[in-house]
Amino acid sequence: MKAVELSNLHYAYPDGTKALCGVDLKVNEGESVYLVGPNGSGKSTLLLHLNGTLRPQKGQIQIFGMDVYENLQEVKRKVGLVFQNPDDQLFMPTVFEDVAFGPVNLKIEKKEVERRVEKSLEVVGLVGFEKRSSHHLSYGEKKRAAIATVLAMDPEILVFDEPTLALDPWIKKNFIDFLKKVGKGRTIIVSGHDLELMKLCNQTYLMKNGRIVKKVRKKSEIFKNL
Repeated sequence: MKAVELSNLHYAYPDGTKALCGVDLKVNEGESVYLVGPNGSGKSTLLLHLNGTLRPQKGQIQIFGMDVYENLQEVKRKVGLVFQNPDDQLFMPTVFEDVAFGPVNLKIEKKEVERRVEKSLEVVGLVGFEKRSSHHLSYGEKKRAAIATVLAMDPEILVFDEPTLALDPWIKKNFIDFLKKVGKGRTIIVSGHDLELMKLCNQTYLMKNGRIVKKVRKKSEIFKNL
């Protein structure tokens, strides 16, 4: 089954900048996909369409066969998007409240919310951080807390926008190992510049000037087509 299907996707920002120029992409259920490309190629804009944060001016987006905008609430439950900047995702007074925010707004029973928060923090290695202020965490800890907010929603599709950006090399290695763990059993879509992430994914696509220009199998193919 197709977890994600994009057809002829177009999007331009209010200042006229064309971000997506006819993107077609199919991602099978359980598959992992890496979108690589230079700044301004349209990667982040594409990801923001997957859970309805942005709406295309032209084209169609389907998640598990559902039109995103006809089934927006259901899609938001199925697609968990981790933003590039964790400060865009963390806004509550404590880590516990940040991670609980999504389930609480789904009106999930209190004990289940607590179970989800505990499980999500365990997965990201932040047990004991429940009462800490999210904004006083290190950058790497914020990244993990942001992922926990998404895991607590138990999504079927996990979407990461440049997850290793600005991480120190030793933290990045741990983060890559972590992504392997949380990705098991889920459909994964990742964007970035980090070519090490290619080995985590089944498929890699090169984006350039708002388009997917090539499916790549080797790092050398990326530089030849930039």
